[in-house]
Amino acid sequence: MSYPEEYIEDEVYGQRLLISVNADPRELKSNIRAARAILHSYIDVSIIINAHTMSFGHKNPEYTIDGQLGDRKGIMGEKGVTAGFKTAKKQGCKIVVIDLDEHILQVRSYELSKYISRRKADFVSGMITACYVVFDGEAVMVNANLQTRREIMSAIEILNPGTSSY
Repeated sequence: MSYPEEYIEDEVYGQRLLISVNADPRELKSNIRAARAILHSYIDVSIIINAHTMSFGHKNPEYTIDGQLGDRKGIMGEKGVTAGFKTAKKQGCKIVVIDLDEHILQVRSYELSKYISRRKADFVSGMITACYVVFDGEAVMVNANLQTRREIMSAIEILNPGTSSY
């Protein structure tokens, strides 16, 4: 027996951010914060925070972003990008949200761009279509198939102006 999904409209972004009444309560605050950063930075995007389920031992993707599955990865450091992409692909995600607010105090765009650029094959194959990087209430979207490492680094620097890239 399946039940129709119920959603609550976000108090800030309304219908642009719908939250499942069955969303994971342990990650809900972080998921809403990161989603709002994306919506703040991209006015034409809409996001659904999905219901929480466990299947095949894997968590389901937290988001549906413009109709595509996406997952938030609260990485501990730049090297976490690799594991985040691998896990997202196993979950069937097309979009990876790299959440720097969870554990990182300063964006190191040089290092972060290096690890995102190394995921180029994921973008070229179409397994991943977009990567949002979230920091301090802002977000940028990068795509290693369409952007060089330097272009990715420049996009990420927008999140943390006035700091060294290295």
